[in-house]
Amino acid sequence: MNALQKNNVENNPQEQKSVVIITGASSGLGRAFAVALDERLPQTAVFWLIARHKDTLEETAATLNRDVRLLPLDLTLPESFTKLNAILEKERPVIRYLVNNAGEGRAGNFENESFDAHKSLCDLNVRAPLLLTSLALPWMEQASRLLFTSSVAAFLPQPGFASYAASKSMILSFARALSEELRPRGIHVAVTCPNPMMTDFFTSEEKEAFQKSYKRLSIEDPDVVVQKTLEAVERGRRLIVTGGWGKAIHIISRLIPISWMTRIIAKLSSRDT
Repeated sequence: MNALQKNNVENNPQEQKSVVIITGASSGLGRAFAVALDERLPQTAVFWLIARHKDTLEETAATLNRDVRLLPLDLTLPESFTKLNAILEKERPVIRYLVNNAGEGRAGNFENESFDAHKSLCDLNVRAPLLLTSLALPWMEQASRLLFTSSVAAFLPQPGFASYAASKSMILSFARALSEELRPRGIHVAVTCPNPMMTDFFTSEEKEAFQKSYKRLSIEDPDVVVQKTLEAVERGRRLIVTGGWGKAIHIISRLIPISWMTRIIAKLSSRDT
């Protein structure tokens, strides 16, 4: 089904009863989530796809067999949340599934990155999922699902990936706390912690650096990550680690002093540069 042939949901708000919101839906893991959820969820659910670029959102929409609403929003900008809140207030949907997936990576020493780069990472990896969750929760009901994309980097401080790992650690902590807060409402909160994936998440230069680093041994496929994640969510899991490398890191992080591990990671990172 071509994206242009899909029903224009925006022009028929009265028909919209339940929605699924996916951020970072234009490529990579976000697109994989959209495709997999399209196969799993009832056709009555309308997908709201969020990413910066409308053209790549249209490419994702063309792979789906349901009504889709494209929301080309830059989640690093405050006005994007103002627009989204206005849409929610106007249409008053039931949000059945929110996938907080949008994010960006930063490989390299912290002091070598610009102020703007740090701000962008904080805005997209930390600020955006918190604000979007805040906007979405009033429209979620019992049995709604809230999924966050974190990373195995969340389990340990990562010299050479300091700000990225810290941002993912924050998301992991937030999701696990929120899971308990929302338990009485019957809203299932889960967080997935995949290994690195070679998607548009990283720039071409960062991908090249990644392929040369020790982290190349842990690379996962986005489609596999999504299938494992959604199967775990359906089983009621709240913390999901999709790869063997990540599970090992999770265990090691609880057994070996962090000071030892950060020194080892720093040495591995410096060896790869």
